[in-house]
Amino acid sequence: MTPKVLIVDDDAVWLQLMEQELKQNAPPFTVATTESGQEALDMLAADHVSAVVSDLRMPGIDGFELVNRVSRDYPDIPVMIVTAYDRPKTREVVFKSGASDYMVKPLSTEDLIERINRILRAQAEGGSLHNVSLETFLQLIEMESQTCTLRVSRKTGNQLGVLFFRDGDLINARLGGRQGHEAAYEILSWSGVSLTIENFCQVTEKLIDGGLQSMLLNAMRQKDENRPDFSPHENPPNDQILLDSPIFTQSEEQDAPLATDRSRSGAGDSKEPDFAGASDAGRSQSKLESIFGKVSGVEDIYEDQRYAGLLQEAARIGKLCGSGELNAVYVNHKSTGQRVIVPGSQVSVIRMSHDVSRDRIIDLLL
Repeated sequence: MTPKVLIVDDDAVWLQLMEQELKQNAPPFTVATTESGQEALDMLAADHVSAVVSDLRMPGIDGFELVNRVSRDYPDIPVMIVTAYDRPKTREVVFKSGASDYMVKPLSTEDLIERINRILRAQAEGGSLHNVSLETFLQLIEMESQTCTLRVSRKTGNQLGVLFFRDGDLINARLGGRQGHEAAYEILSWSGVSLTIENFCQVTEKLIDGGLQSMLLNAMRQKDENRPDFSPHENPPNDQILLDSPIFTQSEEQDAPLATDRSRSGAGDSKEPDFAGASDAGRSQSKLESIFGKVSGVEDIYEDQRYAGLLQEAARIGKLCGSGELNAVYVNHKSTGQRVIVPGSQVSVIRMSHDVSRDRIIDLLL
């Protein structure tokens, strides 16, 4: 979805000239304009806007009030103030109101474009993902205690929602002019979404009570009720399911979990122990240690039930795609290394250094 920047100014001549200059410079965003603060708020409620550039002195809802209203009702949308009345006190009040930038007229189009691009780059600094499992990705955010703003785009209906996380806790959500639980439940029920991750969360007030897991279960129930029958042609070309859901932090990213299907392996003919039915009987930690304990680069093997939800969601996706029984989920993180999550009566985690081959570990499991 191409970012849209809304420019607000009661000076119709300046507004028209600025719009023309921006379009001539072909910036990587589209431009919408309005001459009043109230019209700007109406557009924010009805359309997807990535950033606002506003004059300060306007009749009715002026720039000061517009910044306050946007910060309160649309905390993920940055507002840049552009004014000809520059005063030290004015600048201080504008930033305290929640503005993200401040410019003085006259200004160059190139400078304005650069500042807008800087804001838009920050919104996507954590990366973008397409056609991902939202449930799995959110559970990774929770497990990694991430602080971020997650923009969720749904092709069906051209909808855009925003989820706000602090230390892995979902504290708020916004969908149009709605916030809190109502917005969160609707966003969490979407399928086939695209995500844009910002490694920052503007929101500080917690408007959502309850744990993420319970919210996901309710949203998944709603999704299953609305989901059309799965079509055979949607099956992947092989038995491997890639959940393209990295977690991004400052100068970090976590690669996708990989759900693997033992049916592609000749496990029965292998000299390695047969894991048939292991998800029911459970793979003991000692058995895993006996297989991997001497593999160079395996740093630790331990049990961690926090990954149970991730395994459950990965298995559900595998079933929908017509794949076999879930054998393992692979997680890679630049700072903490690689992990293979193994299902069983107790969830086991194999933690490895970066120099260990992922395929080697997975082949041993298969």
